[in-house]
Amino acid sequence: MTDDSQRNFRSVYYEKVGFRGVEEKKSLEILLKDDRLDTEKLCTFSQRFPLPSMYRALVWKVLLGILPPHHESHAKVMMYRKEQYSDVLHALKVVRFVSDATPQAEVYLRMYQLESGKLPRSPSFPLEPEDEVFLAIAKAMEEMVEDSVDCYWITRRFVNQLNTKYRDSLPQLVSLCQGE
Repeated sequence: MTDDSQRNFRSVYYEKVGFRGVEEKKSLEILLKDDRLDTEKLCTFSQRFPLPSMYRALVWKVLLGILPPHHESHAKVMMYRKEQYSDVLHALKVVRFVSDATPQAEVYLRMYQLESGKLPRSPSFPLEPEDEVFLAIAKAMEEMVEDSVDCYWITRRFVNQLNTKYRDSLPQLVSLCQGE
């Protein structure tokens, strides 16, 4: 049997037993090996197939513009993102808007509000509808992204994309994220 027919046999076998992702994972790994990541191909791939959890954060960060497509810049850019995260978090702690007891999703919301110039005068002010959307997305992201810096940046950029493209649909999103 040739290599090609063996691979096809394995692919068919894996699909029959429920391991469809084997070939997809290999395809994604090939896409991620390029020196300059092709965002169009990554976008198409992520729309067609589920992203393996080990690559999910990286792909999302590239697609959302948190990281540039060039691999050699990733470490430096993430260093700057972490510094910015730490600076904003520190500022919120200094003005006593958040503490160590504040739920992480709310910390992300307050950071987002501070950076976008929408931080209320007091933490006790009622939340706006768009704040509820942010919290729902942040809570969902926390379940998928382990690193708090990555989670904040992905949530922030994801919310910005939603605000830009789907502003009218945002009220329904809260109930969808909460499973109601």
